[in-house]
Amino acid sequence: MKAFIFLALLGAAVAFPTDDDDKIVGGYTCRENSAPYQVSLNAGYHFCGGSLINDQWVVSAAHCYKSRIQVRLGEHNIEVLEGNEQFIDSAKVIRHPKYNSATIDNDIMLIKLNAPATISSRVSTISLPRSC
Repeated sequence: MKAFIFLALLGAAVAFPTDDDDKIVGGYTCRENSAPYQVSLNAGYHFCGGSLINDQWVVSAAHCYKSRIQVRLGEHNIEVLEGNEQFIDSAKVIRHPKYNSATIDNDIMLIKLNAPATISSRVSTISLPRSC
């Protein structure tokens, strides 16, 4: 029985590739500034992402709620200070009033920035549909 468990674990170890250093939530590192609407939500550490929908509002998931959030825009590598980032504190964080943490229903929130973001090649808003 011990031999079977050992072989099963060994098989599992070699069946999955170990070269996952470049993974980002099931994907690979993006080309620099290819998603200028993407923001990092920070509370002394990166804890969630969001999308800039205009120069003062970010949309994210309600399960990412914290009462005070610093929004980091223009980041490519959150581990390196590249010099073009914008760090803007939240003025208001609004969870959907019917958000349910047990079912994750209505998992959406809005973050109003304390100051407008400066739109540039590294920071821009996400395109939203005009109709459905």
